[in-house]
Amino acid sequence: MNGYKVERATSCDVAAMLEIFGRARAFMAGQGNPQWADGYPYPEVIEERVERGCMYKLACGGDIAAVFSALDGDEDYKNCKDIWLTAEGEYLAVHTVAVNDAYRGKGCARAIFAAAEDMARALSKRSLRIDTHEKNAPMRSLLQSLGFCPRGQITLYGGKPRLAYEKLL
Repeated sequence: MNGYKVERATSCDVAAMLEIFGRARAFMAGQGNPQWADGYPYPEVIEERVERGCMYKLACGGDIAAVFSALDGDEDYKNCKDIWLTAEGEYLAVHTVAVNDAYRGKGCARAIFAAAEDMARALSKRSLRIDTHEKNAPMRSLLQSLGFCPRGQITLYGGKPRLAYEKLL
């Protein structure tokens, strides 16, 4: 994984992760992507996921190169069950993927998804699921290059439309 190590995030990592998310929002806005323009992922979301043990960091030396969360299910995905390739309980959801500016273009996102696949297999899951904004061209391109299948449009809590993807393992 290019020298990256996946570790569970701790409360000591929250400030650095929030900074990475802030810069990721600015990067996306610069690309014309309003995905996290409302400030998501909110500090309380990150803190809650750290406490639950489902927030991860991609470490490189003493740096946090990237962050992501891996969730055993997603409430938003239950509302659109007709589009998925697998049943409820058979997938791992990948969310809040963000790469530190200093590591952009250095394989972090690919390392994240490789780690997520390993996690899913260890949990006997049959697929990975993720959603993204239609204007998030870098993520959409990455997902398709990694073998994710577009599954259609879904609507998240709060009425936010997203494109759904799933990869069978």
